[in-house]
Amino acid sequence: MINSTRLKNFKNFKNETVFNVSQLNLLTGINGRGKSSYLQSLLLIRQSLEEHGNLDKIIFNGSCVNLGSFRDVKNRSTGNDATIEISHTGTKGNLELIMKRSENDNMVGIPEILTDKIFNDFRNIHYIAADRIGPQEFYLKSTLPEFINVGTKGEFVANVLLQKKSDLVHDKLICNPDSSHDLELQTGEWLSKILNTKNVKVFVTNEESSRVITLLFGFGQSKFRPANIGFGYTYILPIIVSGLIAKEDDILIVENPEAHLHPKAQSNLVYFLSIVASCGVQVFIESHSEHILNGIRVCALNDKIDITN
Repeated sequence: MINSTRLKNFKNFKNETVFNVSQLNLLTGINGRGKSSYLQSLLLIRQSLEEHGNLDKIIFNGSCVNLGSFRDVKNRSTGNDATIEISHTGTKGNLELIMKRSENDNMVGIPEILTDKIFNDFRNIHYIAADRIGPQEFYLKSTLPEFINVGTKGEFVANVLLQKKSDLVHDKLICNPDSSHDLELQTGEWLSKILNTKNVKVFVTNEESSRVITLLFGFGQSKFRPANIGFGYTYILPIIVSGLIAKEDDILIVENPEAHLHPKAQSNLVYFLSIVASCGVQVFIESHSEHILNGIRVCALNDKIDITN
């Protein structure tokens, strides 16, 4: 777990700025003050490890974020030769990066100083971006990566549900103990609870010898295409699946979880994310919603949810 982060000369953080973080974290506040920048300091490391397996180069444009050139990432108020400093301290050690401009490629940063005792803490970051995809007619079947995740926009959520539907979820995340404890059914149970709708089910099918995956939502005896139900179902589906598949010591980042959700559903979703955090997953939420904020305050007072560490 990450305990603190130090940023200097990184985007709008010109001066050294320290963030102390916990098991469940909410980033909120005025626009343009560095909420996304903080999360990007984590995601840059994940995508660099994903692409090269090491941090010999810091990739500014990859699977998680596209930040442009070294000049775009470096604080504009500092000189051309200034370095970018990112340091994360965790329970297992420190990761410190001091990056300079590459002479051959301005789309990467070259570490001058690197300590890397906690690489693995950054390999397994589930990231659900604010601009996730809406209802889809179908998804294309693909091979799941070594680190199984739904994609930054939820583009692989049907693949994960299809290929991992029978996996059992953490005991704490069993929403309805009377139903099967597998991923597919518990996804439907949490959709029902969060959206205050009875007996929602998720169906993913793939015809033999076809790459096409069909995703349907079930209500009672009827099944509906995603385009024929509210956007909220599609928008929170990757969040729920990510929370259910995340393992202890993984990191889960969710941007704007409130999108397309009624205030009550926002509060219910925070309850779900708090349970995920209590399972040992470090959760970061970026939000402008007072209902998300108040939901976290309520969960913090719930003796049955351990998110105080």
